[in-house]
Amino acid sequence: MSVQTRGRLIEAAKRVFSEKGYHNAQIAHIIDEAGVARGTFYLYFKSKEEILKELLKEVVEELKERIRVVDLSRDPVEQVVENVERVVEFALEERELARIVLQRNSDPGLFRVIDEFFEEIATLIEHSLRLGIDMGIVRECDTSLIARGILGALKEIILSLLDKEELDTYAVAKEIIELGMRGVWKPAGGESHGGSSGV
Repeated sequence: MSVQTRGRLIEAAKRVFSEKGYHNAQIAHIIDEAGVARGTFYLYFKSKEEILKELLKEVVEELKERIRVVDLSRDPVEQVVENVERVVEFALEERELARIVLQRNSDPGLFRVIDEFFEEIATLIEHSLRLGIDMGIVRECDTSLIARGILGALKEIILSLLDKEELDTYAVAKEIIELGMRGVWKPAGGESHGGSSGV
């Protein structure tokens, strides 16, 4: 089997899912887009669901590449903003794929695959939180709970941006981090609510 052919099938599936939506996409569409025979498809993938799983695995790997470990010799907050900006940029580069995984009105058969995908993303966020605690830049917290809160906020924010053009992704990322660090409470005399200096 050829790595190039497998990659061509995955790229073809991405284009077909983006154009037709997962529910309306058929294996016939994917093999036509990839320029391969039906038998060739089944050498690599058992079903449409399996090729979507592989596509989502590639998304996870891409996100891992874009999220960089904080260097304490530089402003850690700025680096986290940059990480979030890269995630937002990736989602906007892959708008149709983002719609497939973010809109719950898609094929019910996809729910399990998408839930598994988001569980892996939550695990990545949780790992980052634990690392931040170890580095002394994140407070002690329930990392599992907070990771899912962050993920939920990111999902809703990104979904709201998918139909917009000419976005300032840095400004979006900065607002997300400001929300995470300080919430929406307006400080009085330089102090956050409760008299502490932020979360």
